[in-house]
Amino acid sequence: MEKEFIPYQQALDLRELGFDEPCFTFYQKEYHEDAPIMVFDKDEYRLTGFRTCKNSEIPYHYTAAPLYQQAFKWFRKNKIHSSVSEFDINNYMYYIDDGINRDIEVPGYDTYEEAELACLINLIEIVKEKK
Repeated sequence: MEKEFIPYQQALDLRELGFDEPCFTFYQKEYHEDAPIMVFDKDEYRLTGFRTCKNSEIPYHYTAAPLYQQAFKWFRKNKIHSSVSEFDINNYMYYIDDGINRDIEVPGYDTYEEAELACLINLIEIVKEKK
């Protein structure tokens, strides 16, 4: 199930861009750790007291962990559309249209998941450029 959530670095980037949607879980980064821990255990929720996992409602050392579909929906709400599809047999691509000057089509990924992550990273960069 953890593969359904966007990676930690992209979750941090989305938080900086204003992502504040309710999520099922969050990443937790403590002082002594090199990598975040995904926390989704019910006992952990009881300990923290958080139920919605919105960035605005959890402590700063937690970061909401959206599903890929939530992240892409957030970009659509911000008028940036994208899709990931099979370009050729075992060759995937993504497409981005921000409605202004950008019409990006990028083929050459071995798996759908690789194309999906590359698309997400590119979407984040586009929004960063606009800000």
